[in-house]
Amino acid sequence: MYLSNLPSIRNSRSMLRAFGGLNETYSCTEAEFCEALNFSSRDFPALSTRPPRQKLREASGVNGMYQLGGLLMVCGTNLTYTPDDPGEEPAALENVLTDGEKALVGIGTKILIFPDKLAFDTADGSLTPLGMVWTSSGGTPLEMTPCDGEGKTYEVDRWGLEEPEDPADGEVFLRVTSASLPWRSDGVLEVYSEADEKWNMVTLDHCLLSAPGLEEGFSAWDTVTLSNTGADKAGMGADLDGEQVLYSVEEGLLRVKITPQGDHFYGRLVRDGDTAVWTSIDGSDSEEYPLDGPATVERRVPDLDFLTECDNRVWGCNSKENVIYACKLGDPTNWFSYQNNAADSYAVTVGSDGHFTGAATCMGYALFFKENVLHKLYGSKPSDFQLTSLNCRGVAKNAAKSLCVINETLYYLSRDGVMSWDGSLPVKASAALDPSGLANLSRAVSGQLDGRYYLHITRQAGEEETSRLLVYDTERGIWQEENVCSYQMAGTGRQLYLWDGKDLWIADPRREAGGENAEGVEEKISFSFVSGEFGLDESEDKYLSRLVLRLEAAPRTTVEVALSYDGGRWETAVSRAVGDQREKLTLPLIPRRHDSLRLRLRGKGQITLRSLTRTFAAARGGLTQG
Repeated sequence: MYLSNLPSIRNSRSMLRAFGGLNETYSCTEAEFCEALNFSSRDFPALSTRPPRQKLREASGVNGMYQLGGLLMVCGTNLTYTPDDPGEEPAALENVLTDGEKALVGIGTKILIFPDKLAFDTADGSLTPLGMVWTSSGGTPLEMTPCDGEGKTYEVDRWGLEEPEDPADGEVFLRVTSASLPWRSDGVLEVYSEADEKWNMVTLDHCLLSAPGLEEGFSAWDTVTLSNTGADKAGMGADLDGEQVLYSVEEGLLRVKITPQGDHFYGRLVRDGDTAVWTSIDGSDSEEYPLDGPATVERRVPDLDFLTECDNRVWGCNSKENVIYACKLGDPTNWFSYQNNAADSYAVTVGSDGHFTGAATCMGYALFFKENVLHKLYGSKPSDFQLTSLNCRGVAKNAAKSLCVINETLYYLSRDGVMSWDGSLPVKASAALDPSGLANLSRAVSGQLDGRYYLHITRQAGEEETSRLLVYDTERGIWQEENVCSYQMAGTGRQLYLWDGKDLWIADPRREAGGENAEGVEEKISFSFVSGEFGLDESEDKYLSRLVLRLEAAPRTTVEVALSYDGGRWETAVSRAVGDQREKLTLPLIPRRHDSLRLRLRGKGQITLRSLTRTFAAARGGLTQG
């Protein structure tokens, strides 16, 4: 008897052990996901759900967060600071700020708060203004008197064209060059010394400003702006108004340097309300001058939208002018101090078009961005600061807070997507994301933890606002998406704080003393992913006959797997619920005949997907053969 030869059945099998991340492009593979929520690459090559977060406390109206030895939060008009050391007392200040979005930067122990122009000292919990303005008024006149380099003022006993022949010891005499203009600056003030038996010349090249409370908020070597003093109109000199250095600050007294000039130099000027009254140095002559408005003494601070700290200076710019500012070395209260030394403030105007969109520090450079330009400043002191410009993809509008340095590389959101900059040229890091989902942003905020770049983006479409939290593993180049909990973020390097609009969270409680068993830790996390299409890379005479998912699930986890054939509706293939013990699950799936297939996995809890095994069978007509 002869038996016919039946074709043997041969199946091919392949196993996916390395899972990628989010890929919203046409090139999404079977090991990647066109949609995914709350997964992480922390267990790569396996795919795990993200760690549970921990709720710390309620917080409302957060306008800014910053980490410097502790967590500073700006909530409405209030400020709170919680030190990292649990033994230190937290600080809380109420109704000390304006209500609005803040730009924050740290230098030393201080956190600067803009646009309020305030500095919070983390060492003592004090809040002080960066700038200061003193204004003369009817009850607080400003008196201006020429003095010597030690701040001493003089009253003359006599004046004349020639020195008197019978001087007394210590007598003050003003030798003039014109009897009709005796108080002119070309006169010489002299003091007689009986021990030396001669007249000693006194140089009055400083001016003493005096008023009750004038010294409050000012320090020696501050640079201040004097305005509307009336000194020029009164003939005491034209250079008193303008930028001045405070050489000494005492109770009710400030001393500045002046150049002797004018017909009424030797005298005293009192500025009160809308008038200035000049009195000669001997008190015999006086004149009154009408003026508009009061006199002011101001330590100015520029309006800054974007801030960064580099080499013990705070650098900043704003979106309204093409000027980059740097404060005095180590002193963020002085921004217009130009004394021709290495500690001077610095300012430079740039020639590029458009508004500034962000600022950051990386690789020892102070970086300032526009949407299509990167300005790089470097140098050790103002005399050798250099500015270079590079036309490239810069920071997108409204994305200043997307700037974040991770492992010596700067990441930020541009109009073309997320970029990475390591000192040369920006490189696109978001090729796997849909570029339309990163455009036309109303807001972007970033943070970092363990080499992962957290990017919160908000888009406005008509009256509808949508937000996403994207997470980029900078070491593996993998994108994931998490549920939004990130309208504000601040990181310590070992922990990331997130604010979801009503509560403050930490990203990874495993890094804290209480771990995942601490109070406030999420119990169940909703997760889901949709795979890329299966079958598009197989030949036409093969079909996917079997899928097996191998995963680990934490206690009380639920899992559901659904399949979509040829772009059709989702059909639930299998679902499991885990008991009180951690389990290893094997989920076999036998799909029906199809051209292409997508897989959706969703559930609540914690899982780790270890492998996905695909079995392909050959098909020719109605006969399965190998």
